[in-house]
Amino acid sequence: MPEQDSELTNAQLAAMCRQFASLMHAEINILDIFDTLREQSDSAFFQEVIDSIREDVEMGRTLATAFSRYPQTFSPFFISMVRQGELEGELDRTFDLLADHFESRMDETVDAHRRREGGAFDLETVAAVFQWLFIWLTALLAFAALGAGLVWYATAPAEGGLPGETIPNVLLLVGFIMLLGVIVFSRGRKRR
Repeated sequence: MPEQDSELTNAQLAAMCRQFASLMHAEINILDIFDTLREQSDSAFFQEVIDSIREDVEMGRTLATAFSRYPQTFSPFFISMVRQGELEGELDRTFDLLADHFESRMDETVDAHRRREGGAFDLETVAAVFQWLFIWLTALLAFAALGAGLVWYATAPAEGGLPGETIPNVLLLVGFIMLLGVIVFSRGRKRR
């Protein structure tokens, strides 16, 4: 595939990842790594990308977030690997693995431009796009279940069979579990 001004080949990505891994392993400051990568590149597009990523990292953004600003250049696989490497504190190993990945695909289409075959359905992408809908719908159902259970208890006759009633107890339990799930899921998603 001929190189265009606005994309990087798998060979360029492999070289960048290998060099990044080597410099990380040598415990070079990450901002200095970007300076080195920029100086050693002949591609104006790559230099622009590196400058932008360096600025983002310097401003306190994660490396994965900085790379994710270029979805036409860095695939979701690349970004998730970098994110995982950051979480585990193993960026040098992660970039070595990414270099191996790109070296094994030298003659293929760049990952960021690879089309899904046969109109494959990507559940992860759909979930990411609609995550707010899932969270709010579940929260709404949790509050409805909690409210129904509380109303049931509040309106029950004094001589009624409460608190051993099955339906209000189940509603309260299900509502509480769903609300707890919403809180845990939404807090976990924000950390990424």
